[in-house]
Amino acid sequence: MKNQTKQQGRKLLKPVVFLLAQLGITPTTVTITAVPLSVLAALLFASGKFFWAGLVVICIGLCDTLDGELSRRTGKVSPGGAFLDSTVDRFSEGVVYAGIGWYYCLNNRLGVLVVLAALIFSYLVSYVRARAEGIGKECQVGFFERPIRVLILVVGALIPGEKVLLGALIIIALGSLTTFIQRILFVLRQVRQ
Repeated sequence: MKNQTKQQGRKLLKPVVFLLAQLGITPTTVTITAVPLSVLAALLFASGKFFWAGLVVICIGLCDTLDGELSRRTGKVSPGGAFLDSTVDRFSEGVVYAGIGWYYCLNNRLGVLVVLAALIFSYLVSYVRARAEGIGKECQVGFFERPIRVLILVVGALIPGEKVLLGALIIIALGSLTTFIQRILFVLRQVRQ
């Protein structure tokens, strides 16, 4: 995601971040809040209540954005917080896709394959970046980072129809696959230099 877009998003969230800081809510609390919300979203997806699940996914996305902003605002940026945040992000993504997979398992077998592709490639996008950073290389290329995937999932959930959500998942799978390949090639070029 472009830095300019991130900066605009930060400006919009400034009042909420200020309020959370004033209330003494910690970044860790905001991060952990995404866990029960993810389970709720998964249960709603599994039962076919896509619209409500989409609203809960919006809340999960807000938690994911607010925890980082709150940690910067309060000066509580730490390696442990970053580790917890990325771990909860993977949990949230996995649980939500599991709920969607459960729904499609009962209603559309092809949908299960699409959900698995979206999940696997989404994880690989994050994994490649983490591994690259682990060997001291930058890896911020590609368009399909988590905020974009969440946005597409939300749109697919909020617009009525099982096929709309399936289409959104296909876009997530293909976009994530593209970003995964971009990142692999980018890191390999850096390593070979």
